[in-house]
Amino acid sequence: MGRQCKPAAEYDMRVAHGLLQRESVHWPAYAIVSTPSAYAAAQNYLVREPAGVVFAEWLDSAHQQDLSDRLPAGIELVIGLGGGKALDASKFVALDKDAELILVPTILSSGAIIHSHVARWDGYQTVGDLDDWPWVDCQYVLVDVDVVLKAPDYLHTAGLGDILCGHAGLEEWRRRAALGQGAAFDPALAAQQVAHHESIADSFAATLDANGRMTEASAANIAQRIKERDSQQLKAPTESGDHPFWIALETANQQTWIHGELVALGAMIITWCCSGDTAGLAERLDRCRVRWRPRQMGLERTALQKGLAFTPHYMAEKGVNSVLREPIAGARFDALWSFLETP
Repeated sequence: MGRQCKPAAEYDMRVAHGLLQRESVHWPAYAIVSTPSAYAAAQNYLVREPAGVVFAEWLDSAHQQDLSDRLPAGIELVIGLGGGKALDASKFVALDKDAELILVPTILSSGAIIHSHVARWDGYQTVGDLDDWPWVDCQYVLVDVDVVLKAPDYLHTAGLGDILCGHAGLEEWRRRAALGQGAAFDPALAAQQVAHHESIADSFAATLDANGRMTEASAANIAQRIKERDSQQLKAPTESGDHPFWIALETANQQTWIHGELVALGAMIITWCCSGDTAGLAERLDRCRVRWRPRQMGLERTALQKGLAFTPHYMAEKGVNSVLREPIAGARFDALWSFLETP
Protein backbone atom coordinates (compact mmCIF):
# COMPACT_ATOMS: atom_id res chain seq x y z
CA MET A 1 0.00 0.00 0.00
CA GLY A 2 1.28 3.47 -0.89
CA ARG A 3 1.91 6.26 1.55
CA GLN A 4 -1.20 7.83 3.07
CA CYS A 5 -1.71 11.44 4.12
CA LYS A 6 -1.54 12.08 7.83
CA PRO A 7 -4.90 11.64 9.61
CA ALA A 8 -6.18 14.66 11.51
CA ALA A 9 -5.86 12.79 14.81
CA GLU A 10 -2.08 12.58 14.29
CA TYR A 11 -1.54 16.30 13.73
CA ASP A 12 0.74 18.02 16.23
CA MET A 13 -1.44 20.96 17.29
CA ARG A 14 0.08 23.47 19.71
CA VAL A 15 -2.15 26.00 21.46
CA ALA A 16 -0.62 28.54 23.88
CA HIS A 17 0.35 32.16 24.46
CA GLY A 18 3.62 33.41 22.91
CA LEU A 19 4.08 30.54 20.46
CA LEU A 20 4.97 32.67 17.43
CA GLN A 21 7.84 34.37 19.24
CA ARG A 22 9.20 31.12 20.66
CA GLU A 23 8.92 29.09 17.45
CA SER A 24 9.80 31.61 14.73
CA VAL A 25 13.33 32.13 16.09
CA HIS A 26 14.14 28.56 15.02
CA TRP A 27 12.66 28.66 11.53
CA PRO A 28 15.03 28.35 8.53
CA ALA A 29 14.65 30.51 5.40
CA TYR A 30 10.90 30.85 5.19
CA ALA A 31 8.09 32.53 3.29
CA ILE A 32 4.61 33.44 4.43
CA VAL A 33 1.33 32.90 2.59
CA SER A 34 -1.27 35.05 4.31
CA THR A 35 -3.86 37.81 3.94
CA PRO A 36 -3.27 41.48 4.80
CA SER A 37 -5.30 41.45 8.01
CA ALA A 38 -3.81 38.19 9.29
CA TYR A 39 -0.25 39.30 8.56
CA ALA A 40 -0.84 42.63 10.30
CA ALA A 41 -2.13 40.80 13.39
CA ALA A 42 0.89 38.48 13.58
CA GLN A 43 3.82 40.45 12.14
CA ASN A 44 5.04 41.93 15.42
CA TYR A 45 5.30 38.47 16.98
CA LEU A 46 7.76 37.17 14.36
CA VAL A 47 11.36 37.17 15.64
CA ARG A 48 12.92 36.79 12.18
CA GLU A 49 11.76 38.46 8.98
CA PRO A 50 10.44 36.17 6.24
CA ALA A 51 12.20 35.96 2.88
CA GLY A 52 8.92 36.75 1.17
CA VAL A 53 5.25 37.39 1.86
CA VAL A 54 2.33 36.87 -0.53
CA PHE A 55 -1.37 37.39 0.05
CA ALA A 56 -3.98 34.86 -1.06
CA GLU A 57 -7.08 36.44 -2.57
CA TRP A 58 -9.09 33.35 -3.47
CA LEU A 59 -8.78 29.57 -3.92
CA ASP A 60 -8.28 29.43 -7.69
CA SER A 61 -5.29 27.17 -8.47
CA ALA A 62 -3.89 29.50 -11.13
CA HIS A 63 -3.83 32.27 -8.52
CA GLN A 64 -2.08 29.96 -6.06
CA GLN A 65 0.53 29.13 -8.69
CA ASP A 66 1.12 32.84 -9.19
CA LEU A 67 1.67 33.23 -5.45
CA SER A 68 4.30 30.49 -5.51
CA ASP A 69 6.03 32.00 -8.57
CA ARG A 70 6.32 35.36 -6.80
CA LEU A 71 8.27 33.92 -3.88
CA PRO A 72 12.08 33.63 -4.03
CA ALA A 73 13.82 30.35 -4.76
CA GLY A 74 15.52 28.45 -1.96
CA ILE A 75 12.66 28.65 0.51
CA GLU A 76 12.95 25.80 3.02
CA LEU A 77 9.72 26.45 4.90
CA VAL A 78 6.30 27.86 4.06
CA ILE A 79 4.15 29.37 6.81
CA GLY A 80 0.42 29.38 6.17
CA LEU A 81 -0.83 32.32 8.23
CA GLY A 82 -4.51 33.23 8.39
CA GLY A 83 -7.85 31.56 7.70
CA GLY A 84 -8.83 28.78 5.31
CA LYS A 85 -8.03 30.75 2.15
CA ALA A 86 -4.43 31.43 3.22
CA LEU A 87 -3.88 28.00 4.76
CA ASP A 88 -5.08 26.18 1.66
CA ALA A 89 -2.93 28.38 -0.59
CA SER A 90 0.10 27.69 1.63
CA LYS A 91 -0.35 23.95 1.06
CA PHE A 92 -0.23 24.50 -2.70
CA VAL A 93 2.88 26.67 -2.38
CA ALA A 94 4.69 24.24 -0.05
CA LEU A 95 4.03 21.40 -2.50
CA ASP A 96 5.13 23.51 -5.46
CA LYS A 97 8.31 24.70 -3.69
CA ASP A 98 9.07 21.26 -2.21
CA ALA A 99 9.30 22.98 1.17
CA GLU A 100 8.24 22.09 4.69
CA LEU A 101 4.95 23.53 5.92
CA ILE A 102 3.73 24.94 9.23
CA LEU A 103 0.12 26.09 9.57
CA VAL A 104 -0.53 29.14 11.75
CA PRO A 105 -4.29 29.78 11.79
CA THR A 106 -5.21 33.25 13.01
CA ILE A 107 -8.88 32.31 12.85
CA LEU A 108 -10.35 28.89 13.54
CA SER A 109 -13.04 29.08 10.89
CA SER A 110 -12.78 25.72 9.12
CA GLY A 111 -11.19 22.29 8.88
CA ALA A 112 -8.40 23.77 6.74
CA ILE A 113 -6.24 23.77 9.87
CA ILE A 114 -6.02 19.95 9.85
CA HIS A 115 -6.70 18.95 6.24
CA SER A 116 -3.65 18.22 4.11
CA HIS A 117 -5.10 17.71 0.63
CA VAL A 118 -4.36 20.35 -1.98
CA ALA A 119 -7.68 20.81 -3.76
CA ARG A 120 -7.64 21.87 -7.39
CA TRP A 121 -9.83 24.89 -8.06
CA ASP A 122 -10.98 26.44 -11.33
CA GLY A 123 -12.47 29.72 -10.21
CA TYR A 124 -15.11 28.89 -7.61
CA GLN A 125 -15.42 25.19 -8.45
CA THR A 126 -13.24 22.23 -7.57
CA VAL A 127 -11.75 20.03 -10.29
CA GLY A 128 -11.73 16.31 -9.58
CA ASP A 129 -12.17 15.02 -6.05
CA LEU A 130 -10.26 13.87 -2.99
CA ASP A 131 -8.82 10.81 -4.73
CA ASP A 132 -7.33 13.01 -7.47
CA TRP A 133 -5.68 15.61 -5.26
CA PRO A 134 -2.12 15.55 -3.88
CA TRP A 135 -1.41 16.41 -0.28
CA VAL A 136 1.27 17.88 1.94
CA ASP A 137 1.63 17.01 5.62
CA CYS A 138 2.52 19.98 7.79
CA GLN A 139 5.15 19.79 10.55
CA TYR A 140 2.68 21.12 13.10
CA VAL A 141 -0.23 23.51 13.64
CA LEU A 142 0.59 26.59 15.73
CA VAL A 143 -2.33 28.37 17.41
CA ASP A 144 -0.95 31.47 19.15
CA VAL A 145 -3.70 32.57 21.53
CA ASP A 146 -2.41 36.18 21.61
CA VAL A 147 -2.95 36.46 17.86
CA VAL A 148 -6.12 34.39 17.59
CA LEU A 149 -8.07 36.33 20.18
CA LYS A 150 -7.50 39.58 18.26
CA ALA A 151 -10.04 38.43 15.66
CA PRO A 152 -13.81 38.76 16.12
CA ASP A 153 -15.35 35.74 17.82
CA TYR A 154 -17.59 34.87 14.86
CA LEU A 155 -14.54 34.14 12.69
CA HIS A 156 -13.63 31.37 15.13
CA THR A 157 -17.07 30.00 15.93
CA ALA A 158 -17.61 29.43 12.20
CA GLY A 159 -15.27 26.45 12.75
CA LEU A 160 -17.93 24.89 14.96
CA GLY A 161 -20.45 25.51 12.18
CA ASP A 162 -18.21 23.42 9.92
CA ILE A 163 -18.67 20.56 12.40
CA LEU A 164 -22.31 20.93 13.43
CA CYS A 165 -23.38 21.05 9.77
CA GLY A 166 -22.94 17.26 9.94
CA HIS A 167 -26.52 17.17 11.24
CA ALA A 168 -27.67 17.56 7.62
CA GLY A 169 -26.42 14.03 6.89
CA LEU A 170 -28.80 12.61 9.49
CA GLU A 171 -31.76 14.42 7.98
CA GLU A 172 -30.86 13.34 4.44
CA TRP A 173 -30.47 9.76 5.69
CA ARG A 174 -33.81 9.79 7.51
CA ARG A 175 -35.63 11.18 4.48
CA ARG A 176 -34.01 8.82 1.98
CA ALA A 177 -34.77 5.78 4.15
CA ALA A 178 -38.42 6.86 4.43
CA LEU A 179 -38.54 6.92 0.62
CA GLY A 180 -37.15 3.39 0.49
CA GLN A 181 -33.74 4.52 -0.76
CA GLY A 182 -30.35 3.53 0.62
CA ALA A 183 -29.54 2.20 4.08
CA ALA A 184 -32.21 1.71 6.73
CA PHE A 185 -32.34 4.55 9.23
CA ASP A 186 -30.80 3.74 12.64
CA PRO A 187 -32.37 5.94 15.36
CA ALA A 188 -29.76 4.86 17.92
CA LEU A 189 -26.85 5.96 15.74
CA ALA A 190 -28.63 9.21 14.91
CA ALA A 191 -29.23 9.90 18.61
CA GLN A 192 -25.57 9.22 19.30
CA GLN A 193 -24.49 11.87 16.81
CA VAL A 194 -27.00 14.40 18.15
CA ALA A 195 -25.67 13.73 21.66
CA HIS A 196 -22.13 14.28 20.39
CA HIS A 197 -23.14 17.62 18.86
CA GLU A 198 -24.87 18.56 22.13
CA SER A 199 -21.62 17.87 23.99
CA ILE A 200 -19.76 20.13 21.53
CA ALA A 201 -22.20 22.98 22.21
CA ASP A 202 -22.13 22.42 25.96
CA SER A 203 -18.35 22.29 26.24
CA PHE A 204 -17.86 25.40 24.12
CA ALA A 205 -20.49 27.44 25.97
CA ALA A 206 -18.76 26.60 29.25
CA THR A 207 -15.54 28.31 28.06
CA LEU A 208 -17.10 31.74 27.46
CA ASP A 209 -16.53 34.57 29.93
CA ALA A 210 -19.24 36.33 31.92
CA ASN A 211 -19.94 38.61 28.93
CA GLY A 212 -20.28 35.72 26.50
CA ARG A 213 -16.91 36.40 24.86
CA MET A 214 -14.31 33.85 23.87
CA THR A 215 -11.37 33.02 26.14
CA GLU A 216 -8.12 31.10 25.72
CA ALA A 217 -10.07 27.97 26.66
CA SER A 218 -12.58 28.74 23.89
CA ALA A 219 -9.84 28.89 21.26
CA ALA A 220 -8.34 25.62 22.50
CA ASN A 221 -11.79 24.04 22.52
CA ILE A 222 -12.54 24.94 18.89
CA ALA A 223 -9.09 23.87 17.68
CA GLN A 224 -9.44 20.50 19.41
CA ARG A 225 -12.97 19.94 18.12
CA ILE A 226 -11.86 20.62 14.55
CA LYS A 227 -8.98 18.18 15.01
CA GLU A 228 -11.33 15.53 16.39
CA ARG A 229 -13.97 15.93 13.71
CA ASP A 230 -12.67 13.45 11.15
CA SER A 231 -11.93 10.75 13.72
CA GLN A 232 -14.87 11.20 16.11
CA GLN A 233 -17.76 12.43 14.03
CA LEU A 234 -20.39 9.70 13.62
CA LYS A 235 -21.16 10.02 9.95
CA ALA A 236 -24.49 8.97 8.47
CA PRO A 237 -24.17 6.32 5.73
CA THR A 238 -25.30 8.76 3.07
CA GLU A 239 -24.01 11.90 1.42
CA SER A 240 -25.31 15.34 2.26
CA GLY A 241 -25.65 18.52 0.28
CA ASP A 242 -24.40 21.10 2.80
CA HIS A 243 -20.87 21.42 1.36
CA PRO A 244 -21.95 21.17 -2.32
CA PHE A 245 -24.50 23.92 -1.51
CA TRP A 246 -21.59 26.14 -0.38
CA ILE A 247 -19.75 25.71 -3.67
CA ALA A 248 -22.92 26.08 -5.75
CA LEU A 249 -23.95 29.31 -4.02
CA GLU A 250 -20.52 30.89 -4.37
CA THR A 251 -20.24 29.76 -8.00
CA ALA A 252 -23.64 31.21 -8.88
CA ASN A 253 -22.82 34.54 -7.25
CA GLN A 254 -19.08 34.66 -8.04
CA GLN A 255 -18.56 35.74 -4.45
CA THR A 256 -17.32 34.15 -1.25
CA TRP A 257 -18.67 34.05 2.29
CA ILE A 258 -17.31 32.52 5.49
CA HIS A 259 -17.15 28.78 4.86
CA GLY A 260 -18.33 27.50 8.25
CA GLU A 261 -21.29 29.87 8.28
CA LEU A 262 -22.38 28.95 4.78
CA VAL A 263 -22.29 25.17 5.35
CA ALA A 264 -24.21 25.71 8.60
CA LEU A 265 -26.85 27.58 6.59
CA GLY A 266 -26.82 24.73 4.04
CA ALA A 267 -27.43 22.24 6.84
CA MET A 268 -30.35 24.31 8.12
CA ILE A 269 -31.93 24.52 4.67
CA ILE A 270 -31.55 20.76 4.22
CA THR A 271 -33.09 20.14 7.65
CA TRP A 272 -36.01 22.43 6.75
CA CYS A 273 -36.52 20.66 3.40
CA CYS A 274 -36.53 17.29 5.20
CA SER A 275 -39.06 18.55 7.80
CA GLY A 276 -36.40 17.71 10.38
CA ASP A 277 -35.26 19.09 13.72
CA THR A 278 -34.60 22.71 12.74
CA ALA A 279 -35.14 23.88 16.33
CA GLY A 280 -32.50 21.54 17.73
CA LEU A 281 -29.94 22.45 15.08
CA ALA A 282 -30.63 26.18 15.50
CA GLU A 283 -30.26 25.93 19.27
CA ARG A 284 -26.87 24.19 19.01
CA LEU A 285 -25.57 26.64 16.42
CA ASP A 286 -26.77 29.59 18.50
CA ARG A 287 -25.18 28.18 21.66
CA CYS A 288 -21.90 27.96 19.74
CA ARG A 289 -22.33 31.55 18.48
CA VAL A 290 -22.36 30.39 14.85
CA ARG A 291 -23.88 32.92 12.45
CA TRP A 292 -26.13 30.84 10.18
CA ARG A 293 -28.95 33.25 9.39
CA PRO A 294 -28.59 35.12 6.09
CA ARG A 295 -28.91 38.54 7.73
CA GLN A 296 -26.09 37.69 10.15
CA MET A 297 -23.62 36.76 7.42
CA GLY A 298 -24.60 39.49 4.95
CA LEU A 299 -26.26 37.11 2.50
CA GLU A 300 -29.01 38.92 0.63
CA ARG A 301 -32.27 37.34 -0.47
CA THR A 302 -31.42 37.63 -4.17
CA ALA A 303 -28.03 35.94 -3.65
CA LEU A 304 -29.59 32.97 -1.85
CA GLN A 305 -32.33 32.77 -4.47
CA LYS A 306 -29.72 32.74 -7.24
CA GLY A 307 -27.64 30.13 -5.43
CA LEU A 308 -30.57 27.80 -4.82
CA ALA A 309 -31.64 28.12 -8.46
CA PHE A 310 -28.21 26.88 -9.52
CA THR A 311 -27.81 24.22 -6.82
CA PRO A 312 -29.91 21.45 -8.46
CA HIS A 313 -27.92 21.79 -11.70
CA TYR A 314 -24.60 21.75 -9.85
CA MET A 315 -25.56 18.71 -7.77
CA ALA A 316 -26.83 16.85 -10.82
CA GLU A 317 -23.55 17.55 -12.62
CA LYS A 318 -21.52 16.36 -9.62
CA GLY A 319 -23.76 13.36 -8.92
CA VAL A 320 -24.71 14.54 -5.42
CA ASN A 321 -27.87 12.81 -4.16
CA SER A 322 -29.38 15.46 -1.90
CA VAL A 323 -32.78 16.91 -1.16
CA LEU A 324 -31.37 20.16 -2.55
CA ARG A 325 -31.58 18.68 -6.05
CA GLU A 326 -35.27 19.53 -5.78
CA PRO A 327 -35.91 23.17 -6.79
CA ILE A 328 -36.65 25.75 -4.11
CA ALA A 329 -38.39 28.57 -5.95
CA GLY A 330 -41.53 30.67 -5.94
CA ALA A 331 -43.78 30.23 -2.89
CA ARG A 332 -41.48 27.53 -1.52
CA PHE A 333 -38.53 29.93 -1.51
CA ASP A 334 -40.72 32.60 0.12
CA ALA A 335 -41.56 30.16 2.92
CA LEU A 336 -37.90 29.21 3.35
CA TRP A 337 -36.79 32.84 3.48
CA SER A 338 -39.47 33.64 6.05
CA PHE A 339 -38.23 30.75 8.20
CA LEU A 340 -34.59 31.82 7.90
CA GLU A 341 -35.39 35.42 8.78
CA THR A 342 -37.50 34.57 11.84
CA PRO A 343 -35.55 35.59 14.97
